[in-house]
Amino acid sequence: MEGEVNVVALYAGRRQRLAEQIDEGIALISSPGVAPDPLLFDRNLHYLTGLESRKAILVLAPRGIVVDRWETQHGPEVGRGRRVNELLFVEERTEAEKTLDGEGPSYADVQAKSGVAKVYPLSQLNDILGRALMQEEVLWLNTPSNPGLGKPVPTEVAFVHDIHDRYYWLRLKNIAPKIHALRWVKDEYEIECLRQAFANHAEIYKKIMRALKPGENESLGQAIFDYEVRIRPKEVSAGLDLYGSSIIVAAGKNATIGHYMDNNQEIKDGDLVLIDAGVVYNGYSSDITTTFPANGRFTPRQRELYAIVLEAQKRAIEKMRPGAREFDAHKAVYDCFDKHGLAQYGYGTCGHPVGLNIHDANGVIDSRLLEPGVVLVIEPWLSIPEEGIGIRIESGVLITDNGPELLPDAPKEIEEIEDICQR
Repeated sequence: MEGEVNVVALYAGRRQRLAEQIDEGIALISSPGVAPDPLLFDRNLHYLTGLESRKAILVLAPRGIVVDRWETQHGPEVGRGRRVNELLFVEERTEAEKTLDGEGPSYADVQAKSGVAKVYPLSQLNDILGRALMQEEVLWLNTPSNPGLGKPVPTEVAFVHDIHDRYYWLRLKNIAPKIHALRWVKDEYEIECLRQAFANHAEIYKKIMRALKPGENESLGQAIFDYEVRIRPKEVSAGLDLYGSSIIVAAGKNATIGHYMDNNQEIKDGDLVLIDAGVVYNGYSSDITTTFPANGRFTPRQRELYAIVLEAQKRAIEKMRPGAREFDAHKAVYDCFDKHGLAQYGYGTCGHPVGLNIHDANGVIDSRLLEPGVVLVIEPWLSIPEEGIGIRIESGVLITDNGPELLPDAPKEIEEIEDICQR
Protein backbone atom coordinates (compact mmCIF):
# COMPACT_ATOMS: atom_id res chain seq x y z
CA MET A 1 0.00 0.00 0.00
CA GLU A 2 2.86 2.37 0.78
CA GLY A 3 3.96 2.04 -2.84
CA GLU A 4 0.56 3.31 -3.97
CA VAL A 5 0.27 6.17 -1.46
CA ASN A 6 2.89 8.86 -1.01
CA VAL A 7 3.10 8.56 2.78
CA VAL A 8 5.96 11.06 2.92
CA ALA A 9 3.64 13.66 1.43
CA LEU A 10 0.99 12.68 4.00
CA TYR A 11 3.42 13.29 6.86
CA ALA A 12 4.41 16.63 5.34
CA GLY A 13 0.75 17.63 4.99
CA ARG A 14 0.05 16.77 8.63
CA ARG A 15 2.99 18.86 9.80
CA GLN A 16 1.83 21.75 7.63
CA ARG A 17 -1.70 21.62 9.07
CA LEU A 18 -0.26 21.58 12.57
CA ALA A 19 2.14 24.45 11.82
CA GLU A 20 -0.78 26.54 10.58
CA GLN A 21 -2.31 26.26 14.07
CA ILE A 22 0.82 27.57 15.78
CA ASP A 23 0.32 31.31 15.79
CA GLU A 24 3.62 32.00 17.52
CA GLY A 25 6.75 30.30 18.82
CA ILE A 26 8.42 26.95 18.23
CA ALA A 27 7.08 23.43 18.78
CA LEU A 28 9.27 20.69 20.26
CA ILE A 29 7.70 17.25 19.72
CA SER A 30 9.28 14.14 21.18
CA SER A 31 7.58 10.80 21.83
CA PRO A 32 7.54 10.17 25.59
CA GLY A 33 6.10 7.04 27.09
CA VAL A 34 2.94 7.46 29.12
CA ALA A 35 3.19 4.76 31.76
CA PRO A 36 1.48 2.93 33.32
CA ASP A 37 -0.66 2.10 30.27
CA PRO A 38 1.53 0.92 27.38
CA LEU A 39 -1.48 0.93 25.09
CA LEU A 40 -1.30 4.71 25.25
CA PHE A 41 2.39 5.04 24.44
CA ASP A 42 2.53 8.34 22.64
CA ARG A 43 2.34 8.13 18.84
CA ASN A 44 2.20 11.86 18.03
CA LEU A 45 5.74 11.91 16.62
CA HIS A 46 4.92 8.86 14.51
CA TYR A 47 1.82 10.59 13.16
CA LEU A 48 3.88 13.55 11.98
CA THR A 49 7.04 11.80 10.75
CA GLY A 50 6.57 8.03 10.51
CA LEU A 51 9.27 7.56 13.17
CA GLU A 52 8.56 5.34 16.18
CA SER A 53 11.73 6.11 18.15
CA ARG A 54 11.51 7.52 21.67
CA LYS A 55 14.92 9.06 20.99
CA ALA A 56 13.92 11.55 18.31
CA ILE A 57 12.65 15.13 18.48
CA LEU A 58 10.82 17.09 15.81
CA VAL A 59 11.11 20.89 15.83
CA LEU A 60 8.48 22.93 13.98
CA ALA A 61 9.20 26.63 13.52
CA PRO A 62 6.61 28.43 11.36
CA ARG A 63 8.75 31.57 11.29
CA GLY A 64 11.89 29.56 10.63
CA ILE A 65 15.15 28.74 12.39
CA VAL A 66 18.54 29.65 10.93
CA VAL A 67 20.93 26.68 10.69
CA ASP A 68 24.23 25.84 8.98
CA ARG A 69 25.62 29.35 9.42
CA TRP A 70 29.17 28.34 8.60
CA GLU A 71 28.68 26.03 5.61
CA THR A 72 29.58 28.99 3.37
CA GLN A 73 33.04 30.21 4.31
CA HIS A 74 33.67 32.90 1.71
CA GLY A 75 31.86 35.71 -0.11
CA PRO A 76 28.84 37.80 0.82
CA GLU A 77 26.78 34.80 2.03
CA VAL A 78 29.20 33.86 4.82
CA GLY A 79 27.49 33.29 8.15
CA ARG A 80 23.96 33.85 6.84
CA GLY A 81 23.01 30.18 6.99
CA ARG A 82 19.68 28.75 5.86
CA ARG A 83 16.23 29.35 7.32
CA VAL A 84 14.21 26.15 7.76
CA ASN A 85 10.79 25.41 9.25
CA GLU A 86 11.27 21.75 10.19
CA LEU A 87 14.14 19.87 11.83
CA LEU A 88 14.52 16.34 13.14
CA PHE A 89 17.02 15.33 15.80
CA VAL A 90 17.68 11.59 16.08
CA GLU A 91 19.75 9.36 18.32
CA GLU A 92 23.36 8.54 17.57
CA ARG A 93 24.39 4.96 18.26
CA THR A 94 27.57 4.35 20.17
CA GLU A 95 30.16 1.94 18.82
CA ALA A 96 28.98 -0.63 21.35
CA GLU A 97 25.36 -0.19 20.26
CA LYS A 98 26.37 -0.52 16.61
CA THR A 99 28.11 -3.80 17.43
CA LEU A 100 25.08 -5.17 19.27
CA ASP A 101 22.20 -3.65 17.28
CA GLY A 102 23.67 -2.67 13.91
CA GLU A 103 24.20 0.74 12.38
CA GLY A 104 20.55 1.71 12.41
CA PRO A 105 18.96 4.07 9.87
CA SER A 106 21.21 6.76 8.43
CA TYR A 107 20.29 10.43 8.51
CA ALA A 108 19.49 10.12 4.80
CA ASP A 109 17.13 7.21 5.58
CA VAL A 110 15.34 9.25 8.24
CA GLN A 111 15.08 12.19 5.87
CA ALA A 112 13.62 10.01 3.11
CA LYS A 113 11.09 8.34 5.44
CA SER A 114 9.87 11.51 7.13
CA GLY A 115 10.30 14.15 4.41
CA VAL A 116 11.91 16.50 6.93
CA ALA A 117 14.66 18.32 5.05
CA LYS A 118 17.12 18.79 7.92
CA VAL A 119 18.11 15.85 10.14
CA TYR A 120 20.71 16.22 12.88
CA PRO A 121 22.11 14.10 15.71
CA LEU A 122 20.50 14.70 19.09
CA SER A 123 23.82 16.06 20.37
CA GLN A 124 23.21 19.21 18.31
CA LEU A 125 19.72 19.91 19.70
CA ASN A 126 20.75 22.08 22.63
CA ASP A 127 22.94 24.34 20.51
CA ILE A 128 20.45 24.86 17.67
CA LEU A 129 17.37 25.09 19.89
CA GLY A 130 19.08 27.32 22.42
CA ARG A 131 19.98 29.93 19.81
CA ALA A 132 16.49 29.80 18.31
CA LEU A 133 14.75 30.26 21.68
CA MET A 134 16.56 33.56 22.26
CA GLN A 135 14.24 35.06 19.62
CA GLU A 136 11.01 33.44 20.82
CA GLU A 137 8.36 34.04 23.46
CA VAL A 138 6.39 30.76 23.22
CA LEU A 139 7.50 27.12 23.31
CA TRP A 140 5.02 24.38 22.45
CA LEU A 141 5.67 20.92 23.94
CA ASN A 142 4.08 17.51 23.49
CA THR A 143 2.50 16.29 26.73
CA PRO A 144 -0.10 13.75 25.58
CA SER A 145 -1.36 12.55 28.97
CA ASN A 146 -1.62 13.63 32.60
CA PRO A 147 1.89 13.74 34.11
CA GLY A 148 0.35 12.93 37.49
CA LEU A 149 0.50 15.21 40.52
CA GLY A 150 2.35 13.76 43.49
CA LYS A 151 4.26 11.28 41.35
CA PRO A 152 7.95 11.38 40.34
CA VAL A 153 8.56 13.97 37.66
CA PRO A 154 8.83 12.22 34.26
CA THR A 155 12.09 12.65 32.36
CA GLU A 156 10.45 14.67 29.61
CA VAL A 157 8.93 17.08 32.15
CA ALA A 158 12.32 17.48 33.84
CA PHE A 159 13.70 18.48 30.44
CA VAL A 160 10.99 21.16 30.17
CA HIS A 161 11.98 22.50 33.60
CA ASP A 162 15.60 22.66 32.44
CA ILE A 163 14.59 24.77 29.44
CA HIS A 164 12.36 27.09 31.44
CA ASP A 165 14.97 27.66 34.15
CA ARG A 166 17.26 29.12 31.48
CA TYR A 167 14.78 30.74 29.09
CA TYR A 168 12.59 32.10 31.86
CA TRP A 169 10.62 34.49 29.64
CA LEU A 170 9.09 31.66 27.57
CA ARG A 171 5.41 30.90 27.81
CA LEU A 172 4.88 27.14 27.64
CA LYS A 173 1.93 25.60 25.79
CA ASN A 174 0.87 22.01 25.18
CA ILE A 175 0.59 21.05 21.52
CA ALA A 176 -0.69 17.50 22.13
CA PRO A 177 -4.42 18.45 22.03
CA LYS A 178 -3.91 20.00 18.59
CA ILE A 179 -2.23 16.83 17.30
CA HIS A 180 -4.95 14.67 18.85
CA ALA A 181 -7.60 16.77 17.10
CA LEU A 182 -5.89 16.06 13.77
CA ARG A 183 -5.74 12.34 14.59
CA TRP A 184 -9.45 12.20 15.44
CA VAL A 185 -10.49 12.17 11.75
CA LYS A 186 -8.62 9.60 9.66
CA ASP A 187 -7.48 10.21 6.09
CA GLU A 188 -7.96 7.66 3.30
CA TYR A 189 -4.57 6.05 3.90
CA GLU A 190 -5.30 5.59 7.60
CA ILE A 191 -8.74 4.14 6.88
CA GLU A 192 -7.30 1.64 4.42
CA CYS A 193 -4.64 0.59 6.94
CA LEU A 194 -7.38 0.06 9.52
CA ARG A 195 -9.44 -1.98 7.05
CA GLN A 196 -6.43 -4.22 6.46
CA ALA A 197 -5.78 -4.55 10.19
CA PHE A 198 -9.38 -5.57 10.89
CA ALA A 199 -9.44 -7.94 7.91
CA ASN A 200 -6.30 -9.78 9.05
CA HIS A 201 -7.63 -9.83 12.59
CA ALA A 202 -10.96 -11.39 11.58
CA GLU A 203 -9.21 -14.17 9.61
CA ILE A 204 -7.03 -15.06 12.57
CA TYR A 205 -9.98 -15.19 14.96
CA LYS A 206 -11.80 -17.70 12.76
CA LYS A 207 -8.83 -20.07 13.07
CA ILE A 208 -8.77 -19.70 16.85
CA MET A 209 -12.52 -20.28 17.12
CA ARG A 210 -12.18 -23.53 15.18
CA ALA A 211 -9.26 -24.73 17.29
CA LEU A 212 -10.28 -24.03 20.89
CA LYS A 213 -12.27 -26.97 22.24
CA PRO A 214 -12.99 -28.40 25.71
CA GLY A 215 -9.80 -29.97 27.08
CA GLU A 216 -7.51 -27.54 25.29
CA ASN A 217 -5.60 -24.86 27.18
CA GLU A 218 -6.24 -21.14 26.76
CA SER A 219 -2.58 -20.86 25.74
CA LEU A 220 -3.38 -22.57 22.44
CA GLY A 221 -5.36 -19.48 21.42
CA GLN A 222 -2.38 -17.27 22.14
CA ALA A 223 -0.04 -19.63 20.25
CA ILE A 224 -2.26 -19.59 17.16
CA PHE A 225 -2.58 -15.81 17.29
CA ASP A 226 1.18 -15.27 17.63
CA TYR A 227 1.93 -17.73 14.82
CA GLU A 228 -0.65 -16.27 12.45
CA VAL A 229 0.63 -12.73 13.01
CA ARG A 230 4.25 -13.74 12.45
CA ILE A 231 3.67 -15.55 9.15
CA ARG A 232 1.87 -12.58 7.61
CA PRO A 233 3.56 -9.78 5.62
CA LYS A 234 5.95 -7.47 7.48
CA GLU A 235 3.27 -4.77 7.63
CA VAL A 236 1.33 -6.95 10.13
CA SER A 237 2.16 -7.18 13.84
CA ALA A 238 0.43 -7.67 17.18
CA GLY A 239 -1.21 -4.75 18.94
CA LEU A 240 -0.96 -5.75 22.61
CA ASP A 241 2.67 -6.88 22.92
CA LEU A 242 3.50 -4.12 25.39
CA TYR A 243 1.16 -5.69 27.92
CA GLY A 244 3.32 -8.83 28.02
CA SER A 245 0.71 -10.91 26.22
CA SER A 246 -0.47 -10.50 22.65
CA ILE A 247 -4.08 -11.58 23.26
CA ILE A 248 -6.65 -12.17 25.99
CA VAL A 249 -7.92 -15.77 25.93
CA ALA A 250 -10.37 -16.11 28.81
CA ALA A 251 -12.50 -19.21 29.33
CA GLY A 252 -15.41 -19.52 31.74
CA LYS A 253 -15.16 -17.28 34.82
CA ASN A 254 -11.91 -15.76 33.50
CA ALA A 255 -14.02 -13.84 30.96
CA THR A 256 -15.49 -11.79 33.82
CA ILE A 257 -12.03 -10.25 34.40
CA GLY A 258 -11.42 -7.20 32.22
CA HIS A 259 -7.72 -7.61 31.56
CA TYR A 260 -7.23 -11.32 32.21
CA MET A 261 -3.83 -12.07 30.62
CA ASP A 262 -2.69 -15.37 32.16
CA ASN A 263 -4.00 -17.47 29.25
CA ASN A 264 -3.03 -20.73 31.00
CA GLN A 265 -6.21 -22.46 32.19
CA GLU A 266 -7.88 -25.56 30.78
CA ILE A 267 -11.03 -24.90 28.76
CA LYS A 268 -13.96 -26.90 30.11
CA ASP A 269 -17.06 -28.26 28.42
CA GLY A 270 -19.78 -25.63 28.70
CA ASP A 271 -17.35 -22.73 28.92
CA LEU A 272 -17.72 -19.57 26.92
CA VAL A 273 -14.37 -18.35 25.58
CA LEU A 274 -13.68 -14.62 25.20
CA ILE A 275 -10.78 -13.50 23.00
CA ASP A 276 -9.62 -9.88 22.70
CA ALA A 277 -6.58 -8.57 20.81
CA GLY A 278 -5.29 -6.02 18.35
CA VAL A 279 -3.66 -6.53 14.96
CA VAL A 280 -1.50 -3.76 13.55
CA TYR A 281 -1.13 -2.94 9.86
CA ASN A 282 1.45 -0.27 8.95
CA GLY A 283 1.18 1.05 12.48
CA TYR A 284 -2.66 1.17 12.65
CA SER A 285 -4.39 -1.13 15.10
CA SER A 286 -7.65 -3.03 15.04
CA ASP A 287 -9.41 -4.12 18.22
CA ILE A 288 -11.86 -7.02 18.07
CA THR A 289 -13.42 -9.09 20.84
CA THR A 290 -15.57 -12.13 20.28
CA THR A 291 -17.17 -14.65 22.64
CA PHE A 292 -18.04 -18.21 21.64
CA PRO A 293 -18.96 -21.59 23.17
CA ALA A 294 -16.02 -23.98 23.41
CA ASN A 295 -18.18 -27.02 22.61
CA GLY A 296 -19.87 -25.31 19.67
CA ARG A 297 -23.29 -24.82 21.27
CA PHE A 298 -24.57 -22.01 23.48
CA THR A 299 -26.57 -23.14 26.50
CA PRO A 300 -30.02 -21.52 26.71
CA ARG A 301 -28.75 -19.04 29.32
CA GLN A 302 -25.62 -18.25 27.33
CA ARG A 303 -27.70 -17.79 24.20
CA GLU A 304 -30.09 -15.43 26.03
CA LEU A 305 -27.28 -13.26 27.39
CA TYR A 306 -25.26 -13.26 24.17
CA ALA A 307 -28.32 -12.12 22.22
CA ILE A 308 -28.76 -9.19 24.63
CA VAL A 309 -25.13 -8.08 24.22
CA LEU A 310 -25.41 -8.33 20.44
CA GLU A 311 -28.67 -6.37 20.51
CA ALA A 312 -26.96 -3.68 22.62
CA GLN A 313 -24.11 -3.41 20.12
CA LYS A 314 -26.49 -3.11 17.17
CA ARG A 315 -28.51 -0.39 18.94
CA ALA A 316 -25.27 1.48 19.65
CA ILE A 317 -24.03 1.22 16.05
CA GLU A 318 -27.32 2.69 14.82
CA LYS A 319 -26.48 5.83 16.83
CA MET A 320 -23.03 6.23 15.30
CA ARG A 321 -23.80 8.83 12.64
CA PRO A 322 -22.35 12.23 11.76
CA GLY A 323 -23.52 14.81 14.28
CA ALA A 324 -24.17 12.27 17.04
CA ARG A 325 -22.03 12.20 20.17
CA GLU A 326 -19.68 9.39 21.11
CA PHE A 327 -21.60 9.06 24.35
CA ASP A 328 -24.87 8.35 22.49
CA ALA A 329 -23.54 4.90 21.53
CA HIS A 330 -22.48 4.17 25.10
CA LYS A 331 -25.89 5.20 26.42
CA ALA A 332 -27.66 2.99 23.85
CA VAL A 333 -25.78 -0.02 25.24
CA TYR A 334 -26.83 0.66 28.82
CA ASP A 335 -30.40 1.46 27.80
CA CYS A 336 -30.54 -2.00 26.25
CA PHE A 337 -29.02 -3.64 29.31
CA ASP A 338 -31.44 -1.75 31.55
CA LYS A 339 -34.40 -2.92 29.45
CA HIS A 340 -33.39 -6.50 30.23
CA GLY A 341 -32.69 -5.81 33.89
CA LEU A 342 -28.93 -6.26 33.48
CA ALA A 343 -27.53 -2.73 33.68
CA GLN A 344 -25.76 -3.54 36.97
CA TYR A 345 -23.71 -6.17 35.12
CA GLY A 346 -22.58 -3.84 32.34
CA TYR A 347 -18.96 -2.95 32.76
CA GLY A 348 -17.13 0.25 31.86
CA THR A 349 -17.30 2.48 28.84
CA CYS A 350 -18.45 0.82 25.66
CA GLY A 351 -15.97 2.00 23.06
CA HIS A 352 -12.99 4.08 22.06
CA PRO A 353 -11.23 5.39 18.94
CA VAL A 354 -8.63 3.23 17.20
CA GLY A 355 -5.72 4.32 15.04
CA LEU A 356 -1.99 4.48 15.71
CA ASN A 357 -2.91 3.48 19.26
CA ILE A 358 -5.24 0.58 19.92
CA HIS A 359 -6.85 3.06 22.36
CA ASP A 360 -6.25 6.05 20.15
CA ALA A 361 -5.53 9.63 21.16
CA ASN A 362 -8.17 10.99 23.59
CA GLY A 363 -9.39 7.44 23.82
CA VAL A 364 -12.31 7.87 26.25
CA ILE A 365 -15.95 7.98 25.21
CA ASP A 366 -17.14 11.55 25.73
CA SER A 367 -19.28 14.25 24.16
CA ARG A 368 -17.31 14.79 20.94
CA LEU A 369 -19.40 14.91 17.80
CA LEU A 370 -18.89 12.12 15.29
CA GLU A 371 -17.95 13.06 11.73
CA PRO A 372 -16.99 11.22 8.54
CA GLY A 373 -13.56 9.65 8.86
CA VAL A 374 -13.76 8.87 12.58
CA VAL A 375 -13.10 5.20 13.43
CA LEU A 376 -14.30 3.75 16.73
CA VAL A 377 -14.83 0.35 18.26
CA ILE A 378 -18.02 -0.39 20.16
CA GLU A 379 -17.69 -3.09 22.84
CA PRO A 380 -20.63 -3.84 25.15
CA TRP A 381 -19.66 -6.25 27.93
CA LEU A 382 -21.75 -8.13 30.46
CA SER A 383 -19.77 -9.51 33.39
CA ILE A 384 -21.72 -11.78 35.74
CA PRO A 385 -19.21 -13.31 38.17
CA GLU A 386 -21.79 -15.27 40.17
CA GLU A 387 -22.69 -17.19 37.00
CA GLY A 388 -19.11 -17.36 35.72
CA ILE A 389 -20.18 -15.67 32.48
CA GLY A 390 -18.49 -12.81 30.70
CA ILE A 391 -19.62 -11.78 27.22
CA ARG A 392 -18.03 -8.97 25.22
CA ILE A 393 -18.57 -8.21 21.53
CA GLU A 394 -16.26 -5.60 20.01
CA SER A 395 -16.32 -4.37 16.41
CA GLY A 396 -14.80 -1.55 14.39
CA VAL A 397 -17.04 1.16 12.94
CA LEU A 398 -16.15 3.82 10.36
CA ILE A 399 -18.32 6.93 10.38
CA THR A 400 -19.28 7.92 6.82
CA ASP A 401 -21.52 10.57 5.27
CA ASN A 402 -24.19 7.88 5.02
CA GLY A 403 -23.83 6.60 8.57
CA PRO A 404 -21.90 3.79 10.26
CA GLU A 405 -19.91 1.26 8.22
CA LEU A 406 -18.89 -1.96 9.97
CA LEU A 407 -15.25 -2.86 9.37
CA PRO A 408 -14.20 -6.50 8.75
CA ASP A 409 -15.24 -8.52 11.76
CA ALA A 410 -15.28 -11.93 13.40
CA PRO A 411 -18.51 -13.96 13.18
CA LYS A 412 -21.09 -12.39 15.54
CA GLU A 413 -24.47 -13.93 14.85
CA ILE A 414 -25.26 -16.95 17.02
CA GLU A 415 -25.77 -19.31 14.08
CA GLU A 416 -22.52 -18.17 12.44
CA ILE A 417 -20.60 -18.73 15.65
CA GLU A 418 -21.99 -22.19 16.27
CA ASP A 419 -21.32 -23.16 12.67
CA ILE A 420 -17.67 -22.12 12.68
CA CYS A 421 -17.00 -23.61 16.13
CA GLN A 422 -18.29 -27.02 14.99
CA ARG A 423 -16.07 -27.25 11.90
